[in-house]
Amino acid sequence: MTTKTLRALVMQPGAIRLEPDELPAPAPDEVLLRTTKTLISPGTERAIMLNLPGLAVQYPKSVGYSHVGEIVQVGAQVRSLKIGDRVASKSRHASHALVNERLCHQLAPDLDDERATFFQLLATSLQALRKTRLELGEATAVLGAGLVGQLALQLARLAGAMPVVAIDNHGGRLKLAHELGADHIVSDADAAKDAIAASALAEGFQVVVEATGNPAALQTACDIAAHGGRIALLGSSRGATESFDFYKRVHKKGITLIGAHIDTAARLASAPGWWTLRDEQHTALKLLQNERVAVAPLISHRFHCGEIAAAYDLLAEWNLDALGMMIDWS
Repeated sequence: MTTKTLRALVMQPGAIRLEPDELPAPAPDEVLLRTTKTLISPGTERAIMLNLPGLAVQYPKSVGYSHVGEIVQVGAQVRSLKIGDRVASKSRHASHALVNERLCHQLAPDLDDERATFFQLLATSLQALRKTRLELGEATAVLGAGLVGQLALQLARLAGAMPVVAIDNHGGRLKLAHELGADHIVSDADAAKDAIAASALAEGFQVVVEATGNPAALQTACDIAAHGGRIALLGSSRGATESFDFYKRVHKKGITLIGAHIDTAARLASAPGWWTLRDEQHTALKLLQNERVAVAPLISHRFHCGEIAAAYDLLAEWNLDALGMMIDWS
């Protein structure tokens, strides 16, 4: 028996709509989910929506990977999950989803659906911080106070970074970063250097998390990093970094550049500094459940699924007041 569903499709650059579709019955190792909430990932989904550099998109294109739903049907060989369980997965924006049992994370009763949707973006920020091998007391700067930047600064603080400095040119985002635990908030690299001096740091930040996705931000990251510092490239840059002097900015300072795309997660087994995606996701959900990371203040907009075109219009405008954009499928 098939299930009728609605899924969000970017039909062509700048145009998204809900399209009807049908899903087959679950395979033996699959579960069928009825979606409750999904979360828009601003950087990736805006890039797909507008066909930005760095992607090779085939349209129409389904989008989304931050999904929470309730199991309504299980395959014959599914043993760890049952009908009625709530799970998080990387499913798309759609009213229903078929997911392999192994790719689902069962949610604890005290973790609500909205908070749970942040599991994937939190796991993305988590693996970037983990790759820096951040130690207690290391000065850390987060370039960009968007959604993943706000998550990264909370994780840095949780890991013992001192001080944690948020750098962004948008006042509202900086105010939120301060409320979420940033020790200093600054608007540009020069102000970041003042924060270095105020914190009695001899050279700069031992750890820098580049979370803007702006190709030019790499130069700023190198300028404020200490000798021997580590820079995690968390934001997916769209375009090329031009006129970059690697000898001056990287080689002579002994800086380590860390490619921190989520696809670089370990494939087979977790090791120190290099965990599998499933282990990162599981840890993210535990952090959310135990309220070690605050995400409710990051939800700036809520839309019903029928309003998804309006949500993507806001995304396309790159309205900096928009952070967490929640889609309700109930």
